[in-house]
Amino acid sequence: MESVAIVIGIGAGSRYEEAHHEGISHFLEHMLFKGTSKRKDTLEISQVIESVGGEINASTSKEITQLYAKVSQEHFKIAFDLLVDLIKNSLMREEDLQKEKNVIIEEIKKYEDIPEELVEILLDEIMWKDHPLGRPILGEVKTVSNLQREDLLSYMEEFYKPNNLVISVAGKVRIAEVVLQAKEYFKEMPSGKIKDYLPANNIQRTAQVGVKFKRSSQTHLSLGFPAISRLSPDRYALDLLNIILGSGLSSRLFQEIRVKKGLAYDIHSFTQYFKDSGSFNVYAGIDSSKLKETIQAILQELNRVKEESLPEEELKKAKEIYKGALTLDLEDTLSRAFWLGDRLLLYREPLTSEEVKEKIEGVRKEDIQRLAGDIFTKDKINLSIVGPFKGKNMEEYNSILPEL
Repeated sequence: MESVAIVIGIGAGSRYEEAHHEGISHFLEHMLFKGTSKRKDTLEISQVIESVGGEINASTSKEITQLYAKVSQEHFKIAFDLLVDLIKNSLMREEDLQKEKNVIIEEIKKYEDIPEELVEILLDEIMWKDHPLGRPILGEVKTVSNLQREDLLSYMEEFYKPNNLVISVAGKVRIAEVVLQAKEYFKEMPSGKIKDYLPANNIQRTAQVGVKFKRSSQTHLSLGFPAISRLSPDRYALDLLNIILGSGLSSRLFQEIRVKKGLAYDIHSFTQYFKDSGSFNVYAGIDSSKLKETIQAILQELNRVKEESLPEEELKKAKEIYKGALTLDLEDTLSRAFWLGDRLLLYREPLTSEEVKEKIEGVRKEDIQRLAGDIFTKDKINLSIVGPFKGKNMEEYNSILPEL
């Protein structure tokens, strides 16, 4: 490789937030780029990387925040220095704070205007109600508007510590050089106890439905089932179950719902993993008049994978898809840096890609069928619907609940 990618991951995301500070993790990520003691503003920060043809950005999830850069190998030290500068020397100026509030409020409104995003936000609210996992990562307009500079500084002091941070580097660079730089940058930064997260309530006793009106030409639905944590030994079996059911054009849901029945243009499944919980989700965008028919067709496919023995050839194909996608993904230095960093920060398990492939090969069809039987049960169904329903039509769509 001729490039180097650097990812600095911090163990702080939206599930660590107090309710009145909802959205602070994401807000802080934005504020890190507004200026430091060495680089005065966003333009100067971005030009450091973009002027040499590189890329720089950041992201916030429910459990981690990541800052990252990718540059050609001769600019490694510049990129590393910049990312550390953002973490250690951000100014958090009051004037920047007020401007960025408006930016993030517009970002919140943007996602509320996208039905396929809104339906997933609604689903999380239903599945993890009254828990931080059920809150949107961006926060609410009210909570973001109320955030103060002191809140950001306090949150950063609480979570941005060396013992809650992983530096992941991939590409054309010597390991000794990376270690030397890291020690130099963080030698004076104090470590300390990290605030723990509120454990998830994984007990669901009845199906749950949420409907939100949205003037749109399509209905968007998402089915979610509480599943396993990322630390479960069954996670590789769940990854394969996801591939079989709803990942790609040859998956069962795509073939049955779109190709054979013509009920949806976009249908797919995906998994969410957290430290102590998780979910298996199915999304579909459909004609509003086909709502019940589509839900029934999806549930039939979920039941089929529970009740019928999985053909060995289908399992073998899913394993090859997983291994092939992993190999292709890790050919990119940035993807590799993310993958390696996540293994340490989220899994505390520095497995190599070959070791992961061995675990995938060890999954049996019985493991997948057992897992499907545990997850796809009537009392664990969560259904969110976003579409053009209001008034008397609401009763019609609420009647879906006893049919699940």
